[in-house]
Amino acid sequence: MAYPQAYVDLLERLNRRGCAICGLLHAAENQYIDSLLYEYSNDPDVQQKFRRGRGLCNHHSWLLTHHHGYALGVSILFEAVLDEVIDLLDSDSSASPVGGWFGSKGLARLPDKLETETPCLACASLCKSETQYVETFATYWNDPALQNAYQPSSGLCLPHFRDVLRRMTDANARARLIEVQREKWETLRSELNQFQVKSAFNYVGEPLSVAEADSWRRAVASMTGDEHALLSLPRPR
Repeated sequence: MAYPQAYVDLLERLNRRGCAICGLLHAAENQYIDSLLYEYSNDPDVQQKFRRGRGLCNHHSWLLTHHHGYALGVSILFEAVLDEVIDLLDSDSSASPVGGWFGSKGLARLPDKLETETPCLACASLCKSETQYVETFATYWNDPALQNAYQPSSGLCLPHFRDVLRRMTDANARARLIEVQREKWETLRSELNQFQVKSAFNYVGEPLSVAEADSWRRAVASMTGDEHALLSLPRPR
């Protein structure tokens, strides 16, 4: 049986710490940014999309600046954005300080014209990747290899756990996933409890274990998703 690449990616990622889907989104995000800057910064179509989107969202625009060696690509893409914004400022202006943007009608129109016309390219790409991984997980959950890989893993974060459950049609499969995930959260809750007990100023006894020491960070990730992994992505209802 031939499995889709998304399934193979999930199996591999489950061997690592944290929510597998969040981890795959981080990897997809970095790959997208690298590709955008290395291959497409001079592409007229991409530059036009940057113009219409006024760049990327705040998070992904700044992420571009952290990919070392690509300053030229960033400058090319954002020069296109600046050109677009300046063109918009000039498009309806006139020699008269009353008739252009300085008039009441012009002032009312300008903010709307400066708004983004399209969603962030990076966010749109990540939304597609997220949907693919969530649907693949839900579709192949009954596969023994996936269940075996999931059992010792960190499990899914709450947002992706919800997403997967919404796409599962088999009641027994859904019940099994809930059972396994609940066990993971019970363990995490116990580790949090021990962290609190052993962090008391008057505590005397065994030191914190590695799992207990970082349980508070893992609790944040488990309930909300990995840091920045879900930023700007719409959550289904």
